[in-house]
Amino acid sequence: MTHRPDHEVELYNDDGTYRVFVDLPGFDREDIEVNWLNHRLSISAERAGESGSSRMFHHQVSVPREVRAEDITATYRDGVLDVELPAEATDEPPGRHIDVRE
Repeated sequence: MTHRPDHEVELYNDDGTYRVFVDLPGFDREDIEVNWLNHRLSISAERAGESGSSRMFHHQVSVPREVRAEDITATYRDGVLDVELPAEATDEPPGRHIDVRE
């Protein structure tokens, strides 16, 4: 069963793997381009209409941990793109705390 996002783009942490769900009804798999660059997931989709019009979608998603780029996978089923981004195993929390001084 395909997850149906409540919003156009959703990001979840699923036990050490980030999952991005993108609602892209009406596109074919060949219309969709997914890239990982500079710690960002970039998703684009474009489809030319029969009347000369076109549909376009562009979105970038950042995740709060380092990702194993070579293990990223994407599937497109029933109008929903599902991208899995496995996070690097680490005990350190993402980012760092910054003290505010006077």
